[in-house]
Amino acid sequence: MSTTQDPSPEMAVALFEVLEATFPDTLEEDTWYLVALSALVNVEPDHVGTLYTYLIKKSQYSTSESRQALVRRLREGLVKSIVIQGAPKCIQALFAIVKLERPEDRDYSFSRAGWQAGPENRARGEEWLKALYKHTLTTGSDRFIAHKDFEFISWEVVYGLFLSNHDILGPVETELVTLTGIMIQNMPVETTWHLRGIRRLGVKKDDVEMVHQCIELVAKFGKISLHKIPRVADIERQI
Repeated sequence: MSTTQDPSPEMAVALFEVLEATFPDTLEEDTWYLVALSALVNVEPDHVGTLYTYLIKKSQYSTSESRQALVRRLREGLVKSIVIQGAPKCIQALFAIVKLERPEDRDYSFSRAGWQAGPENRARGEEWLKALYKHTLTTGSDRFIAHKDFEFISWEVVYGLFLSNHDILGPVETELVTLTGIMIQNMPVETTWHLRGIRRLGVKKDDVEMVHQCIELVAKFGKISLHKIPRVADIERQI
């Protein structure tokens, strides 16, 4: 009987080194690991712990306060990933970090304390939707005419509660987490939407292509295919 061997921590570290070197240097330097995080949630969530260990060995995370700030960013990436990739994988990824955290590094903040559904929440979600979808927003919304549950979930929950909150991760960082989480699942239609979205936020075409290549590296690491996915060059005329 054949068995499949999981990637080792050493293999994961080698991946992170390549990702860090490949990621476009025109984007924030502490953004590459959000792409790694989001992709790993789908292919190897336990190696989110390996990613955390890799990061805290860096000099910029030599203090407890800096490691707490790092965890806030990783946690927010996982929170946003819940609506893209599902809670079980995100919880497993979070637990991989929890196993490794030192007691003094634990961050007890609660990013969505006091949140409630309502007009303000919907307006915030709508504003973010418009930024990403622009003139194609109505076309997408029309598909929900006979499926009001999904319209409510999309506007109030996916965008209102999760993706339009930019207190910890900014707009481009949020869209990188979203695009990566969708692309790593080999979903062509939704990837098209968010390739357009990240370009509309001002990320350059060549940079998006380099991010795509980083996601492909994680897919190869996890032995999954992304054969259905368009490239940024395919959607340029739709911006």
